[in-house]
Amino acid sequence: MSKLERIRAICAAQPKEPFGWYSLAMEEWKTDAAAAALSFARVRADFPAYLPNYYQYAKLLVERGETADAREVLQAGIALAQRTGDGHALGELSASLDQL
Repeated sequence: MSKLERIRAICAAQPKEPFGWYSLAMEEWKTDAAAAALSFARVRADFPAYLPNYYQYAKLLVERGETADAREVLQAGIALAQRTGDGHALGELSASLDQL
């Protein structure tokens, strides 16, 4: 069983755990950016409070040339980081937005 298959099995066994789906997106990104983008979008839709997703999702969107979408994802992540008081994430997301 490949790493990707193992992660998919975890997602199937624990569908309400965001880390599994986020891990799936990160692993897919290695070979299939389109699939990864769909998985990151799913994490955002299903688990909007999962803050790590915003930075990586935006990074993938920038890589794909989808700057406007990346900007929107970063802005949403910044708002979430402000609401939750996560200064580290706020700094990373803000710096990424400034670089666009």
